[in-house]
Amino acid sequence: MRVALWLVRLVASDERWREQWEADVVGARELGMSPWSVAFGVVRAAVVMPAKEAVVVGPLGIALKHAGTPRKRVLMLAVVSALLLVGGVVLLFA
Repeated sequence: MRVALWLVRLVASDERWREQWEADVVGARELGMSPWSVAFGVVRAAVVMPAKEAVVVGPLGIALKHAGTPRKRVLMLAVVSALLLVGGVVLLFA
């Protein structure tokens, strides 16, 4: 269980998540679960969850950044960005 806790401490970037995940690893046996399976679930969650300072790029990221604007503008921005991205990929392989 010590190695599983070390793994949780290694991958958890936020203090709040680290405390909750450590408690999950410690309490896993009470629920009939393996601490290792919980620790590997933590690793998968840490990989998928964006960090606070994460930079989101691409059409969807730009659209989400401007989510406070009207939907038409967000949609237009996402479509234009996607077209530019596809155009760049086509030029790259042409």
